[in-house]
Amino acid sequence: MSVSGPSQPPAGTSLDAVAGYWHALALCAELDIRIEAVERGFARLALHRNARSVGGVRNSINGGVLATLAEVAAHVCLGTTLEAGGAIERTQDVSISFASSATAERTVAEARALRVGRTALVAVAISDGDDGHVNCSARVSCILGRTSAKS
Repeated sequence: MSVSGPSQPPAGTSLDAVAGYWHALALCAELDIRIEAVERGFARLALHRNARSVGGVRNSINGGVLATLAEVAAHVCLGTTLEAGGAIERTQDVSISFASSATAERTVAEARALRVGRTALVAVAISDGDDGHVNCSARVSCILGRTSAKS
């Protein structure tokens, strides 16, 4: 995922601020990704089906879009664990296993931080929003660092 500026809002922000920050990014706006819940080490996002996200098998959400949803969910989740001055430097790896086609109007990604240190590991489960049927699971690893002071 390539975004300019920090990959998360400042630590200690409210759900509304976190959601506003991410929805303002063109990627999230175009794919209609919305943040539904955040708490320390957890984030739940929803992707609402639209013309940009469909294109997979059997009129499903495209697999690349699901991988992007997993990565965004991991970044939002990790943003809840960062101390002041902490930052996600970059995504190191995204591994995704597809179980079934994502065909619901609302597809939900739930991300949980498994390990946070110099590197971080996040597990993401993606399912149909209506019935909870699992579409895929992902593992996202990221390199963490510190923000540099600008003069």
